[in-house]
Amino acid sequence: MQYAEYQMSGQSKGIFNRLYKSATQPEDLPWHEADPPALLVKAINQRSTPGSALDIGCGAGTYSIYMAECGYQVTAIDFMPQAIAMLKKRIAGRDLAIDTLQADIGQWTASHPFDIVLDIGCLHTPGTIDIAAYKSQLLKWLAPGGDFILLHFGRRGWWDWWPIGPSRTYAETIYQEFGPEFELVEDMSGERHGMPIFIGRSALIGRYWFRRI
Repeated sequence: MQYAEYQMSGQSKGIFNRLYKSATQPEDLPWHEADPPALLVKAINQRSTPGSALDIGCGAGTYSIYMAECGYQVTAIDFMPQAIAMLKKRIAGRDLAIDTLQADIGQWTASHPFDIVLDIGCLHTPGTIDIAAYKSQLLKWLAPGGDFILLHFGRRGWWDWWPIGPSRTYAETIYQEFGPEFELVEDMSGERHGMPIFIGRSALIGRYWFRRI
C-alpha cells in the first residue's frame, strides 16, 4: 500500500511542487491556518500528561510545533521534501522535541504507538483513498485509548466532485470505516467558504475526534 509517492497522480504531484516552490513561509501555502484545530486543542487539554504524537502530512509543521510546545514528543512526516525542509528551518535552534521524516506513510513503520495521531490532508490527497488500508496503518500507530484527529474534505452529494484538488468522502463512509475500533468523541464538520475557484469556492470540511477503543 502506498499512499502518496506511488499512487498520487503526476498532476497532483505537480500542484504540490508548484505550491511549495512559490512558498517562502507557511503563510504562503493556501491551506495554512495559524491556529491549531479546535479538536486537537480539546484532545490535548483532556489528557493529564503529555505523551507522544504523530503528525502525518505535517506540511510546514505548524501543528507539530504546537504539540511540541505543549510538551509532546512529536514525529512529523510528509512525503514532500520541501515541507520537511521548511519545518526543519522553523525549528532550528529551538528546544522542541520534533523528529522530522520525509516518507510515504504507507511504507513507514513506527517504532512505537502514539498517544495522539493528527491527519490534516492525507486522507483526501488525490489517489490515496483506501480507507481500509489506511485504518490498518492507523491501528499500528495509535495506542489503545489514544486520540485520532482527522480533518478532510467531505462530500455533500453526488455533485460534489472536482477533477483536481482534494478527494472527498461522505461522513457516513468515515463513520462506517473507522468503527468498531474507534469511538467518535466529537464531530465539528462544517462548510468553509472562500476556497480557490478550481475546487469550488466552498467545501465541507470534515473535522473528527476519534478515540481508539
